[in-house]
Amino acid sequence: AHHETGPGQQELDLFHAGGINVADQIITTRQTIRSVAQRRGLRATFMPKPFADAPGSGMHLFQRLASLDNGEDLLRGPTATELSATARYLIAGQLSHASGMSAVLCTTVNSYKRLAAGHRAPRYVTWARVTQGSFIRVPSAAPGVETDIELRCPDAMANPYLAIAASLGTALDGIRQGDEPPGPLDENLVTFDDDELRRLGAPLLPSTLGEALDAFDRDETVRGVLGDYIAEQLLAVKRAEWTEYRRHVSPWEHLRYGDV
Repeated sequence: AHHETGPGQQELDLFHAGGINVADQIITTRQTIRSVAQRRGLRATFMPKPFADAPGSGMHLFQRLASLDNGEDLLRGPTATELSATARYLIAGQLSHASGMSAVLCTTVNSYKRLAAGHRAPRYVTWARVTQGSFIRVPSAAPGVETDIELRCPDAMANPYLAIAASLGTALDGIRQGDEPPGPLDENLVTFDDDELRRLGAPLLPSTLGEALDAFDRDETVRGVLGDYIAEQLLAVKRAEWTEYRRHVSPWEHLRYGDV
């Protein structure tokens, strides 16, 4: 754990483990932090964007894939700087379903305020080796260290069981399809405007929870990973939340329009 760039913002790194174990750890960690803070008269929040003028908070998923037979790293290519074909297919699968799983990874109205604010939060469906504004980042790994594929879109308000299921399901779909991803975009996306990114061919992530829910409804792969019951419940609950938010009149609107 260490302090991050925002006021009172901390980064917590959990050890690698199987998907269900990691989800259990996330739930336990969140509840422990809330409880300790409350005992000390403080409030801990996992909102993606609690302050308009400060960096938001994500929940990055570092993904590894190993052989069941011998534990071999299935993501590393022939050299330390290369990715295997399996890794490339995995990236392609997650990129192709990025919009469809946004409602699972970024599940609140507030989530999309983090994504819209820049500061290392992805707005576009890109992958990279270096830039931290990408949807997926593949950091360089030293020889003997397992390869990580970092999914940077999720935030800590997500249900970790569903988020991990969606990420694994779309990764496996990519591996089954065997499609190659576009080349990595290792540039500072935060400095580019929308016209420049469109010129580079970078698809835009959903900008609101409403857009994300529509994309989720259309994505049969992501819905299939969660199953019909959970998918329908998610759509019903979150569409009601989106409708309530759109009807809410905020203090910003009174300040902006109250005397016009």
